[in-house]
Amino acid sequence: MEKVRFQEQLKAYEQWKTDVINTIEEYGPWLEENGMSSADIEQRIEETLTTLRGDKLTIAFVAEFSRGKTELINAIFFADYGRRLLPSDAGRTTMCPTEIFYDDVRHEAYVRLLPIETRLQDSTLSQLRHDTKQWVHYPLEIDSVEQMQAALNEVIQTKTVTLEEAKHLGLYSQELHPHQDEPPETVEIPKWRHAMISFPHDMLKKGLTILDTPGLNALGTEPELTLNMLPAAQAVLFVLGADTGVTRSDMEIWQHHVKGFQSGRQRGLMVVLNKIDTLWDDLREHEDIHDAIQSQQSDTAAMLGVESKAVFPISAQKGLLAKIKNEPELLDKSGLLDLENYLGQDVLNIKQQIVLDTISSDVGQMLDNSRSMLSGKLNETKYQLEELEELSDKSDDVINNLMEKTRSEQAQYLRDVDTFQQSRKQLKQQAGLLSEILSLNQLDETITKCRKEMTNSWTTSGMKTSMKNLFEETRRTMLQVVTQSEQTRKLIRAIYRKFQNEHGFAVVQPKMFSIVKYRVELELLHQEAEIFRNSPVTAMMEQNFVVKRFFSALVKRARDIFQRADSEINQWIVSALEPLVMQIKDHKEMMEKRLNNLQKIGQSRNTLQYRILELQEQYTELARQLTSLRNMSNRISNNRPLHHSQRQKPKLVKQNVS
Repeated sequence: MEKVRFQEQLKAYEQWKTDVINTIEEYGPWLEENGMSSADIEQRIEETLTTLRGDKLTIAFVAEFSRGKTELINAIFFADYGRRLLPSDAGRTTMCPTEIFYDDVRHEAYVRLLPIETRLQDSTLSQLRHDTKQWVHYPLEIDSVEQMQAALNEVIQTKTVTLEEAKHLGLYSQELHPHQDEPPETVEIPKWRHAMISFPHDMLKKGLTILDTPGLNALGTEPELTLNMLPAAQAVLFVLGADTGVTRSDMEIWQHHVKGFQSGRQRGLMVVLNKIDTLWDDLREHEDIHDAIQSQQSDTAAMLGVESKAVFPISAQKGLLAKIKNEPELLDKSGLLDLENYLGQDVLNIKQQIVLDTISSDVGQMLDNSRSMLSGKLNETKYQLEELEELSDKSDDVINNLMEKTRSEQAQYLRDVDTFQQSRKQLKQQAGLLSEILSLNQLDETITKCRKEMTNSWTTSGMKTSMKNLFEETRRTMLQVVTQSEQTRKLIRAIYRKFQNEHGFAVVQPKMFSIVKYRVELELLHQEAEIFRNSPVTAMMEQNFVVKRFFSALVKRARDIFQRADSEINQWIVSALEPLVMQIKDHKEMMEKRLNNLQKIGQSRNTLQYRILELQEQYTELARQLTSLRNMSNRISNNRPLHHSQRQKPKLVKQNVS
């Protein structure tokens, strides 16, 4: 199998995404021209486009200290610069979580650092991200190697504080240092809590974000990393040392902070067995070395419970050296290209599927509905055309009977439209019940009560009970939402079915609200709350710090889930019946036009041929528009983000009006 550099695959993926964006941009004006647009539809299309344009591919690197993680980032992404861009020399290690990306709003290169003291605040990392006054900002001078290296070296800086300060910041506990007979007077801690590096690298400009995390300490004391950032990453690379194997601290990171956040996840989860060059030995046979590496690969996969093919024995240092010195043989021996190829195949396929799901659930469904409605108009036009052609040699009595029948159908249709208005009122009541269950005021009361109980608790056990009770209450509320939303979905389906069955409306799929994603998100959050609640690190923290961490990282996230669910429900109710409202309006106009045609033909047979020609032109135009829509659908669904030499063109259809 040809090994394709990750950069090439990312470039092809970005081209595919650009094609998708261009097609959706074409769809908006099409809806406007064909009278199928509305304020809600325009908003939904714009939201999808905003999501796609701001789409990021996030790859997280997780490891205990001294596993060569930063060297691996340099080797995969920054070898083209001919040097180590990020500090990864022996004995120097990333001390704070670091995001590497390109700021496409400011278009600046910089290092932005958040002081460690912000841990004492209630604000989350997400909130602090927008508070630029709290960050220390260093511009990066791209043309100056010395200035860039000095600025980037800040991410590895530490500071010495008193023991009390370290405890207050939640960065020291006697139990984590069992080898110490007595607590020290001072403690070395990271200088920074979080770092953001904006750099104008080609791949970063294409939407790649790299998350570099330090060891167990940071993951244990910054729950937001585990809760928000790692689950949001499309790929997590867990780096081990071939010279150390899977240590106890490696296993704890894996169980609690990597595998634990998404039970059963396999895709996008990779294990890197770094530093295999320590096993290279000129005095050993090549086959023996190969067998030893394969054995360690299999043992590592078995210990971590992943497939052997997701464990990559590599040498990041030799891979970086090979790229810089352009030594293909050493690069192949380093194993780096195997990892890059897998990243491109596995991770970009996941990312593409996420994009397709985003489109499919909204714009894709709208495209399908537009095609259904247009097909319905095409069939109705064909029916009218055939009806008029048959009237050419019919008597006035036949035309009058047909007029009476059409009036009767019209009267029944108008009565059903009145019933529809009653159904809309019923739907509004259902929406009110859902909003009442999801009331943030009620949730805030529960949260305030829990915080007071935790603050006043005299025991760790009491605090843990309060944490558990709060999340049990949110889960019960979510179950109520599940029941009520299903009743609302049934009502909407029944309203649509009535017009489809009784008036032959084209089958369209109304936008449906799914509580599943919010329920899953809450369940994952509940799992993380349990890990936090039972973690030894939590038990060792000061009570005040535990309360702050629990509410800023966990409870705030639960509240956010309910807020987003409530917002989506309100949008759903507004837009759920919109396709049917359009069909009702179109059908009413068609019935009126049909009746008008019959009346005019009854008065003068000269009108008949003119109306037949008019309908033929209308039919041809509708068929052309339907072809245009089909091609839009094919351009979205058929393109694949393969590497350039393999890219397939979508199959476009030609107009057929036979």
